[in-house]
Amino acid sequence: MAIGKRPLAMVLYDPAAAAERQRAAKRARLATASTSADAGGAMVPYSTDVEPINAVPLSAVPPRLPWAPAPPVRVEPPCLRNHILPALRLRADLPVHYIAKKTVTGTDLDGHQNRFRIPTDGVLRNLRPILTIDELADANLLKDPAPRSRRHPEPDPVPEIGHAAGNVGEQEGKKKKKKMQGRAHGGLAVKLVDLDAGASWELRLSRWDSSHGTVVKGEGYLDFIRRCRFKANDVVDIWAFKQHAFRHFGVTMCDASPLHLLIVKRDDQQQGCRYCHPA
Repeated sequence: MAIGKRPLAMVLYDPAAAAERQRAAKRARLATASTSADAGGAMVPYSTDVEPINAVPLSAVPPRLPWAPAPPVRVEPPCLRNHILPALRLRADLPVHYIAKKTVTGTDLDGHQNRFRIPTDGVLRNLRPILTIDELADANLLKDPAPRSRRHPEPDPVPEIGHAAGNVGEQEGKKKKKKMQGRAHGGLAVKLVDLDAGASWELRLSRWDSSHGTVVKGEGYLDFIRRCRFKANDVVDIWAFKQHAFRHFGVTMCDASPLHLLIVKRDDQQQGCRYCHPA
């Protein structure tokens, strides 16, 4: 019995068909890669023209500051431009600057003190920027005050044994020191203004060298402060304005005025001024 054998077939190699099969396989791979990219996210091409990301480490990010309210909007005192400025013979369009809030103290009303103290923070932040160099020099505000040094008391000398009793009084007399006198300076010309009392005589504004306090003082201050009818612990607002000389083609349009400080009691701001209710 003869065993059957599979007949051999002749296979011919076709280069064109092989190349077509390779191209078909490549197209299949590209299609598979495109489907994968669409499923997992599109690929982002890289370009050398793009600048690098300026990233900051989280540890280097400054903490967020707490929310702070906006500063309150200051409303000018009533009747300022309609009555007060014209009564002072000043332009009604003068810029008016808020200086500070102040609580009237007993020393402001004391006849022995004879001065009105301006809050230091308001002087440094709001008053100094509106003054000229000469005005700052007159008021002793041109330079920041030097910090006061603490003076340590000197130890008492040890008396020698055998000294007479009369020497004790002599030693005590040596301990007394002469009181230091402050530097004399005239100050900047200023007028205080009140809605009810009007304007004061020309006074002087100056900063003391000893306590670095800025005060208004001078003859006529007590009379003005009595007419204002201020009491201790009254809360007042202080405003400042000043008129500068202006000439146009050689003609004087307005003259310069001293610095004016308007003191308004907060409870009286809505009651008008002396010109609203003349006596």
